Amino acid sequence: MATATGAPEGAVQQGGAANPEPFKAAFRRLASGVCVVMFRRHGRPHGFTATSVTSVSMAPPKALFCVGTGNDSHPHLTVGTPIGISLLSATQRPLSDRFAGKAGPQGYDDVETVEGPGGVLLLPGALAHLSARVAELVPAGDHSIVVCDLEAAMLAEEAPPLLHFSRAYHALAPLPAAAEATVAKPDVSVERREPALMRR
Repeated sequence: MATATGAPEGAVQQGGAANPEPFKAAFRRLASGVCVVMFRRHGRPHGFTATSVTSVSMAPPKALFCVGTGNDSHPHLTVGTPIGISLLSATQRPLSDRFAGKAGPQGYDDVETVEGPGGVLLLPGALAHLSARVAELVPAGDHSIVVCDLEAAMLAEEAPPLLHFSRAYHALAPLPAAAEATVAKPDVSVERREPALMRR
């Protein structure tokens, strides 16, 4: 396979610890599903919007998400904390916006929730729900990687997911099927991972 030499097309921006903007700009082009992670803080519903929920392992079932050390949720996420993860549908943008901001003095008491396995809080109408428990917090710069043990998964009827890309929300639209003769055969082996408990 021929390999092009030189810089890729487009402007090259050097980033670093003092200038993270090029990295932020690049990751904005990574389309992500939108989830709301919920738990109880002082006995009341609390949570945040996350686009970093990722399947880690299926034997045993584990997932992770990242949370900033300056986030007001961070101090309340400790090993053993029950976590509810709701994978949002395209119609649930208002919930994503709500949990992306500060809770405010009234918190999230007005948000409709349902109780899932293990007593976790979940948002009705989501595409899927995961009941989990924090297993490990791994420091990673200005964030912590929160590794969770998955305990249960609940699926709703399939619907378009809520996606986030380039600072805007999007819904999923399937690509038209390509004609067999025009499909280039890949020249590399690609491992396809389809987590059994997912579909975030």
